[in-house]
Amino acid sequence: MKRTNTFVVEDHPVLWELADNCARLWNELNFERRQAYIHYRKFEWYPKHLYRKYASLIGSATAQQIIRKNNEAWKSFLKLKRLEKEGKLPLHIRKVSMPGYWKRNGRRELRIIIRNDCYRIDDEYLYLPKGLKLRYKGKLKWHGKQGRLEIIYDDVDEVWRGFMAVEVEKPPLRGGNKPLYIDLGVINLATIWHEGIQPIAFSGRAVLSDWWYWTKKIAREQSRLARVNKVRTSRRLRKLYRIRKRRFKHAINVMIRMIVEYASRNGISKIVVGNLKGIRDNNHKNNKINTMVHNYWSFRWIIQRLKEKAEEYGIKVEEVNEYRTSSICPFCGSDGIRRCRGLFYCPKCQKVMNADVVGVLNIAKNNGTIIPSPSWRDRDNGLVAQPLLLGWNGMKWEPKRAMNTRPMNTLGAEISLLKWGECQHLMSSSIYRLIILKKVARKPPALVGG
Repeated sequence: MKRTNTFVVEDHPVLWELADNCARLWNELNFERRQAYIHYRKFEWYPKHLYRKYASLIGSATAQQIIRKNNEAWKSFLKLKRLEKEGKLPLHIRKVSMPGYWKRNGRRELRIIIRNDCYRIDDEYLYLPKGLKLRYKGKLKWHGKQGRLEIIYDDVDEVWRGFMAVEVEKPPLRGGNKPLYIDLGVINLATIWHEGIQPIAFSGRAVLSDWWYWTKKIAREQSRLARVNKVRTSRRLRKLYRIRKRRFKHAINVMIRMIVEYASRNGISKIVVGNLKGIRDNNHKNNKINTMVHNYWSFRWIIQRLKEKAEEYGIKVEEVNEYRTSSICPFCGSDGIRRCRGLFYCPKCQKVMNADVVGVLNIAKNNGTIIPSPSWRDRDNGLVAQPLLLGWNGMKWEPKRAMNTRPMNTLGAEISLLKWGECQHLMSSSIYRLIILKKVARKPPALVGG
């Protein structure tokens, strides 16, 4: 399996010149191919004239790598165009566009691509062609067969970042047939259950609140830029977007690691997660709900991260259809009623349950798992209709404490108005007390023995 080590590389003047020439090669090559595609002309997959032009500036191996990376981008584009013509385009891809230029806001994006046999890295230094020896900050998490190295200048944080591809050995799949079921949501980001436990829900209220906080800061900055400078973007605005994205992804990554490690400890061999394909179609309501569904809720990325993390532990991840799993009672199969947000009521069973628990139990039931009935009170795996809630505190997920939601019985306090002269009298008495305290503090202590 392929993984990536990321780290910050020490700044050096040679990096700027090298990255600028790499961007020029990419942009010239991409321009020729875009023009050829627009005018229905064939283009060469190995342009010798550009290779000869830039090989002396950036090195023959680096020039080859940039041409190869551009070939990969164009082959992917042509393949997607064929799928689009056949009507087999993946649902998450709305539009197929030609590979873009390495440019942003009128400036070249500074990138360097180095072949896997042209660099070396140890615990402290990164050794590059042309005798460059640079320090780096970060920890190499993955060790294995090293792949291509990309060094990109981050204009938001103003640092050089290295991305080192590593191919590590894939662990064998776990044996057995003990599944863990996951239902994804917006308020409760994930609800998990397997036979023998109480359902566990990861409450996303704190994550959503933090996301809204940074969204409002972004909106204020956008309004300020439009009012003062009449521009759409700035370094500060891009930094706010990055902060919001990183804080959200940090909470999700910690949640996924916690779920996968829990599954590994309990002998889970397969994780079954509901596939939310088409959830955004025809889901246009008010602005707030649209923002939550279309911008905040990254369910496709969550499933991808779950697959990547579970792969490291040898656990298989399977996606299943979860159509109407939150609308049917998992015990009697009759249609229920959503009385309010998050609560499911079954008129036949006369039970009120958490809607996300209903969803994860129906996923398990559709997969062939026998779910325990609430009437089985003597069973050791008796079901609890309400899940154990885990809340995000900014660093980790922990059980939410019970809160008193009853209204406070506060007593009204009335302060009488001061009469004329009372304020001066109170102030003078306070000053008099301060003077006495200072005199007492200055008095020398009595000598022992006279």
